[in-house]
Amino acid sequence: MAGWEPAAAGGCLPDGERGVKSSPRRPFSREKAGGGRPALALHVCCGPCATVVLERLVPRFTVWPVWYNPNITDPAEHQRRLAAAAEACQRSGVSLTILPCGDVRFLEIARGLENEPEGGQRCELCFALRLGVVARWAAAHACSLLTTTLTVGPQKDAGQVHAAGQQAAQEAGIEWLAETFRKANGFRRSCELARQMGLYRQDYCGCVFSRLSAYRRRGGL
Repeated sequence: MAGWEPAAAGGCLPDGERGVKSSPRRPFSREKAGGGRPALALHVCCGPCATVVLERLVPRFTVWPVWYNPNITDPAEHQRRLAAAAEACQRSGVSLTILPCGDVRFLEIARGLENEPEGGQRCELCFALRLGVVARWAAAHACSLLTTTLTVGPQKDAGQVHAAGQQAAQEAGIEWLAETFRKANGFRRSCELARQMGLYRQDYCGCVFSRLSAYRRRGGL
């Protein structure tokens, strides 16, 4: 589509593999997109985080969940998280759009920052990459708002996420919905909903560097 460019294919699994299918959409008017409510593009990082965010947003907006997470470079892990995200969306009555992604661009921005702690510059660049791609998709598909599920988990720096989202939305000509979804017991609610739905819950952020950090915290190294 004109107006947005996803990352080139790389380590991520292709769309539609193992029963998880993307939902490509054609451009349309903002009025049609919103159905009387603002059309909002929701960047989805995982199924558990998506549950509480969709619960809160679906009654207020016409929500278009979008999957773009090239930081998850392990194919099996990527598939597990994608399947859980698709299930959470289906349970909420919305379809998950899957953008082509690969690990090439993430590994490029992470070069030289491999030893950065969680919440450092590597994470800032990762947020900017992911939200930037989804923002361009949103603008091309007549969504007037953008937000992400990344603020559900307690490990993420909400300030970093909002700064990256605001910049991405501004560059795409849309608005950023600056809601921190872990507030009002959002994280606890996401855990409850994930258990009820039987969703896969990961124990690290997603990239190979956070996986190594989690392994070390558990005494693996």
